[in-house]
Amino acid sequence: MLPKQTADEKTGRVAAYYEGKNALVTGGFGFIGSHMTKALVELGANVTVFDINTDESRDSLLNDRSLGLRNKITIVRGDLSDANAVREAITAGNFHFIFNFAAYATVIEKAVENPYETILANTMGVVNILESARGLKLRPTRIFHASTDKVYGEMDGDAYDEEKTPLRGIGVYDGAKLAADVFARTYHEIFGLPTVVLRMCNIFGPCDFNTNYRLIPRAMRHLYSEPEPKGPELYFDAIEHWRDYLHVDDCIRAILLLAFRHECRGEVFNLAATKFASTPELLKMVVQVAHEIEKDFDVKRAEQILANGISVKVRIGNPGVLAIKKQRLNGDKLTRITGFEPVIGLHEGLERTIRSYRSHYLNTARRSG
Repeated sequence: MLPKQTADEKTGRVAAYYEGKNALVTGGFGFIGSHMTKALVELGANVTVFDINTDESRDSLLNDRSLGLRNKITIVRGDLSDANAVREAITAGNFHFIFNFAAYATVIEKAVENPYETILANTMGVVNILESARGLKLRPTRIFHASTDKVYGEMDGDAYDEEKTPLRGIGVYDGAKLAADVFARTYHEIFGLPTVVLRMCNIFGPCDFNTNYRLIPRAMRHLYSEPEPKGPELYFDAIEHWRDYLHVDDCIRAILLLAFRHECRGEVFNLAATKFASTPELLKMVVQVAHEIEKDFDVKRAEQILANGISVKVRIGNPGVLAIKKQRLNGDKLTRITGFEPVIGLHEGLERTIRSYRSHYLNTARRSG
């Protein structure tokens, strides 16, 4: 039993709450959505996954054959920005819970390249879910929406507070998510929908395959995707960036608690991190932990990882990309109402993550060889 589990977790009330219930996970083949799907399946829920890309060839936790998750869920291929497709899926499902993780662009670079598509999916996609649920005779117990700390914009003071900090996100991704947050609250206040919004920090862990953009997955690709390791890249303009980091397993715990607690209806929460760190500090720790792990397998590669260190790169500028220097969330409200606290420290979380990626890339190399 984990030392920081809440009373509801320790007694098994949270686990029992989801057993036999019908749950819809949008964006379920993505990083957090796939972990949420796995957790719900393990709790005995009947899970339907709605995603625009459900191919068996897609890199996803749901396509890990050793887990056999595809055979334990219902899969619906669809676009969240298609109102008819969303309404059809939600009307047919008789869902007790809807968990929304679908997003067109989960990084600011892609959002700037495709602003209309980003707004259509990340704002109107949420409205499509809410409208579909509003028209049901029997409404879901909870409608969860995954949001982001970016809705706050540049940080003043020590941390963002959901009760006090103004919403000043102005980037394309930030603005689209901010609008979705507002509509979730609107549909609760005006139409009585049981929404709950969670503004999340940088979530990391196994099976995040966005290796071109996200910091830790990109670092894993540099360390393990080729015969010789490369130093994880640190963009020069990110040297002064500070971010919150939380392991995905803790993230899933928080979401399950939010959907479980009735008093969370209509509320917005920040998801507290296990560690607030600068980008250089985080990457240095990735190198150190990878070195520690690799010593047990390949001493030469371990020494190469340590010798390479971090590779500092100059990023070609994009005037539409507005990077926030510091992002830190105050999670007191979430702890006060649900009792949630992270149980996985940064070192342990990185160790789990690195071991998983190491295995993934080695297995991929064996298959291709």
